[in-house]
Amino acid sequence: MEMQREMGVSHVVFFRSLAQLPEGWVLETRTDGATLGYAEGRIDILLGDECERILGLIRLPYTPVTFRYTGLSEQDREKFQARFDLTFQRGGG
Repeated sequence: MEMQREMGVSHVVFFRSLAQLPEGWVLETRTDGATLGYAEGRIDILLGDECERILGLIRLPYTPVTFRYTGLSEQDREKFQARFDLTFQRGGG
């Protein structure tokens, strides 16, 4: 199973945020992403090129990201993605 999405992060912020995931999830990091372990499977995360949205004077980074799930049930994929998204969520204020 594969899922693609855009994440509102630069590569630097992505790798910094990986450290906030539960211990043991991150199995390997590479310049183009990471491999994570979850339940009885794994998730390969592939980062695309860093991009930027320009809204007037504001520049917002984003990165196309591909998640490749191996050995995970649909329920495990949903649970993983919910926890992953919570870790990468950015607050405003």
